[in-house]
Amino acid sequence: MTQREDLERLMQQHPRAVRRVSRRELLRRMGMGAGAVSITALLAACGIEGAEERAQENGGGEDTLTTNEQTGQLNFANWPAYIDKKQGDSPTLQMFTEATGIDVNYQTAVNDNVSFFSTIQEPLSQGDAVEWDLIVVTDWLVAKMIRLGYLEEIDLSKVPNFEQNAGDIYKDPSYDPGNRHSVPWQSGITGLAYNISLTGREITSTEDLFTDEFAGRVGMFTEMRDTMTLVMLGMGIDPQEATVDDARAAQEKLLQQKEDGIVRAYYGNDYLQPLEQESLAVTIAWSGDVVGAEISNPDIRFVVPDEGGVLWVDNMCIPQNAANPIDAMEMMNFVYDPEIAAQMTAWINYICPVPEAQEILGNADDAYTRKVADSPLVFPTPEMQARLHHYKNLSQEEEEIWDDLFQEVVQG
Repeated sequence: MTQREDLERLMQQHPRAVRRVSRRELLRRMGMGAGAVSITALLAACGIEGAEERAQENGGGEDTLTTNEQTGQLNFANWPAYIDKKQGDSPTLQMFTEATGIDVNYQTAVNDNVSFFSTIQEPLSQGDAVEWDLIVVTDWLVAKMIRLGYLEEIDLSKVPNFEQNAGDIYKDPSYDPGNRHSVPWQSGITGLAYNISLTGREITSTEDLFTDEFAGRVGMFTEMRDTMTLVMLGMGIDPQEATVDDARAAQEKLLQQKEDGIVRAYYGNDYLQPLEQESLAVTIAWSGDVVGAEISNPDIRFVVPDEGGVLWVDNMCIPQNAANPIDAMEMMNFVYDPEIAAQMTAWINYICPVPEAQEILGNADDAYTRKVADSPLVFPTPEMQARLHHYKNLSQEEEEIWDDLFQEVVQG
């Protein structure tokens, strides 16, 4: 088969991936212009190369650890405001270094799943290591990275605190059976936050994101799954049964919202300040971000819409070929100590995966921490849980279609 025939086959099999590279550039790289390269290199340029092969090799990381020894170094990528802080430092990280001798390079490098994944996808697609030994990403991205073969397998014998102290709901999840590649960091709820001094009334429905009443003061998310799932719930669509036609209907609703000037902006982890400063009246929100704001400002409120919200789990994972995988497992084990879990939850305010932490928080000396223990946003009530749904586990084809539809909204 000639190179030109290979090119035509590639364009037919992977139209969305190839679309990111112009036809002229494809021809140039294939040697039909200057600088010929192989099909393999071309696939890598399009973000395709090696994914299926690695997915078939030991579940994406089994027996491929770069070392079986602790190195004393850990490069850790997490979301903003997602670990305890005191005078600019994290007590948990300090205690971890004292207990293990491992120095931690901790960076708030994850603003949202999509943008973070875009920074590591290219080297991972080529089988290379990235700069991180431990990353925190959401359940749907865990499933995707497992499918692509981008995650190392965890030796759970090195994480005994997880088996002993994790809540049953966090063990053997559908997105990572047997917790072979991930253990939860925290979980939370996607719902609505609002400033009642601007809304003038309680917010109860997803439809409040689409009313002219709050035109120019509505916040939406850059996270496709959060936004599309919440909008579908508002339309009466069960996310687990959602079809491509349902996704197109949700897109039409979002496009109309944008055309009508209702949405102010699409946010990652940076929506809370505009809400507190009264630039936003109502926004899609993550529960843990709002707990502290609610306690300090009674005008800021969080609600699971009547139509339903989303329960998600952020997980610790080890990218393929990480330099310090054993040190990463040491951190996984450390944060599943109930005292450490309680310490972090008192500051983070998201749903803690260690049930014993609630009693520890409830016995704290300070009133704020006791309020955290009593918060339904940290320990949800049965009534709230009954209105929570999970993201649909999208196939690769569905994900590409949903992404394309959503990007037309955000970037169009």
